[in-house]
Amino acid sequence: MKKKPVLVLWIMVFISILTLPFLGWKHFKRFLPGTLFMSILIALESIVAEKYKWWAIYKKIPPYFVNEFAFIVGPFFAGSLWILRLTYGRFYLYFLLNAFVDAIFVYPFSALFEHIGIFKMKKMSRHQLFGLFLIKSILMYGFQAMWEKYVRKSSAKEPVQERPYFMSPAE
Repeated sequence: MKKKPVLVLWIMVFISILTLPFLGWKHFKRFLPGTLFMSILIALESIVAEKYKWWAIYKKIPPYFVNEFAFIVGPFFAGSLWILRLTYGRFYLYFLLNAFVDAIFVYPFSALFEHIGIFKMKKMSRHQLFGLFLIKSILMYGFQAMWEKYVRKSSAKEPVQERPYFMSPAE
């Protein structure tokens, strides 16, 4: 069987994106800030990871973007939105679900991706990667909580336009 790592990456991205309409527009807008914050942080992390050779990514889509682009716009983006949607407001449940999903990615899926030829762990162990994922999940939850507390709440308190006089239904 011929290995097709680029096809696997495209399928992973499209399946992840296809789940987003089921999330609901209201929840998508609500949790987008935390997800975008973490996506940008991961893109910056990929630059550091490449410099210090934490891992090597052999196949990427599109070829001229950051190495983790397929993972960021695919399963990470959709997964973060879904996890926040399902668990936001219950930190322990959020943390447990994130730890479970991260463990699935770090252990069985990363071994599969290495076997297919997409990436390989170099100077970082799988346990360290799992710890890094957990730290990032806490940062994302914290950012979303701050966003909800300061930005979203203040935009919800916009003054209501009052009519200069009362209009009856007959008018």
